[in-house]
Amino acid sequence: MKNLFFKRPVITFLIIYCVYLIAANAAGVFKPSKQSFLYYFAGKNKRAAIEGKIISRPEITKYGKRFILKSSKTDSFPVSEKILVNMPAGYEASYGDIVVLEGLLKIPQKPAFPLVFDYRNYLAREEIYTILDAEHFEYIASKPNPVKKFALALQRDIINKTDAYFKKPYSGILKPIIIGDKSALDNDIKTAFSDAGVIHVLVVSGLHVGFIGAIFLALFKLSGLSLKKASLLAIPFVFLYALATGANPPAIRAAIMFSCILISLSLDREPLIYNSIALSAVLILLFQPQQLFTASFQMSYAATIGIICFYRGILSVFGNVKNKILKFFCEVLSVTVSAQILLIPVCMYYFGKVSVISFAANIIIVPLISVVLAGAMLFYFLTFVFPFGAFIVSAAVSAVLHFIIYSVLFLGKLKYASVPAAKPEIIQICFFAAVLFASSFYKDKKRFVITAALLAANLLYIAVPRYLGRNTIFTEIYEGNNAAVLHMRHKKEHWFEIYGSSKYYDGYFINSFGQFLDFSQIKKARVNAAGFDENRLKNDLKGRDISISFRQNS
Repeated sequence: MKNLFFKRPVITFLIIYCVYLIAANAAGVFKPSKQSFLYYFAGKNKRAAIEGKIISRPEITKYGKRFILKSSKTDSFPVSEKILVNMPAGYEASYGDIVVLEGLLKIPQKPAFPLVFDYRNYLAREEIYTILDAEHFEYIASKPNPVKKFALALQRDIINKTDAYFKKPYSGILKPIIIGDKSALDNDIKTAFSDAGVIHVLVVSGLHVGFIGAIFLALFKLSGLSLKKASLLAIPFVFLYALATGANPPAIRAAIMFSCILISLSLDREPLIYNSIALSAVLILLFQPQQLFTASFQMSYAATIGIICFYRGILSVFGNVKNKILKFFCEVLSVTVSAQILLIPVCMYYFGKVSVISFAANIIIVPLISVVLAGAMLFYFLTFVFPFGAFIVSAAVSAVLHFIIYSVLFLGKLKYASVPAAKPEIIQICFFAAVLFASSFYKDKKRFVITAALLAANLLYIAVPRYLGRNTIFTEIYEGNNAAVLHMRHKKEHWFEIYGSSKYYDGYFINSFGQFLDFSQIKKARVNAAGFDENRLKNDLKGRDISISFRQNS
């Protein structure tokens, strides 16, 4: 342990710090009730007058606009907290505006079922604990952060020029690829990308930042600069790209991570790459400790660590391949497989499914994304100096995007493109990580003995509770705002009594119920429903082996 601390001090500190954060989270330190003063106020369903500063670019929604407000005063009391604001149409709001808002302050909705997406918890991890449905808006002044203002102006200029030069659906898919703006993305295309296992290319992350950094690194190297100088010169362009995305947290996180890697390359000491990754995580978690518990943070580092740990070993399998084209695809496959090794359990936990076709899809799509990013950079530069050249480049990029869309739609519609998977428990993911560690770290007999012991412990953890409860009838009740579910299960049999108390069809509740069935791997069930529209309920739950009967509300 002593040698590890001196050889890898940053990694050791990161591990200790993460254990501390996990313990603090388990102890309830990050609960909204302990982090937010407004959380108590919001629970009383009272109107509030809040003064604060808009710290995000307002997004257009179905009923108006949505933005994040950093409060300074609430009903004349000084309170500094982030609030998610829903504002009706008709009001003009911009980043940096200091405003006074009046409306109903409320707590984000809690999911009715376990396992499904928890919107309240998602916002809490971003240090947002309350939502304001604004009814009155008063502008006071504008005091934007100059760096953030420049970032948003750059992002808006890229959006405007993309819309001007690219037709739909190419503009709709190009904007999330280059700057993370998904406002014009078609839902069917988004679903196809998810089913094909390449949804990550539509979210600006380490992949995109890595491509941009690699492009500038290669350009500086081609100009005759040394690796040290090229690496250091590439760092400002990495952060400039992060600013072009509107300085959103995933992009900034990826920029920090890749910059630490570039610094290690400039020192020409490859082993420092492990400390560099750890250093980037430490820098992020010191300022935003709750990021450790977010899906984006975990997926970013899981993919990066997987590539670092497993890429060379997987690539060595293709050591006899000499053809340059085949070798290139083998390298892409090796990157994809090495990233997926750690990503699969994380995706199972958050999304409840595994993409079977993702390996083939990534081999096709990921190299093309690098072409699109390079083309987009050239396109944007040419819009300033040679507009006709920008038009030609936009046509070429559109052709690549057409092929990407066609490929993804084809792959995503394959029968077994993605398969539902039961949501694993945290302890099972820990078992998985321990097995990987044991199988790669220990040598000879120890490797097999420890790995087998871990697998046996995981099997017992799953099998013993099921065996002990084999003859037990379990009953659980799940409640929403206007609906409730009684769940009874015995062995593999499941019965549900669903009751709706509102005259309005609660589609959100039924959608959550469907997700609960998928995440729980309940493939067969009997449902008795009251208070729900028969046709809509059957349509929303279609595709599952469920027998549904209806009865009238008493």
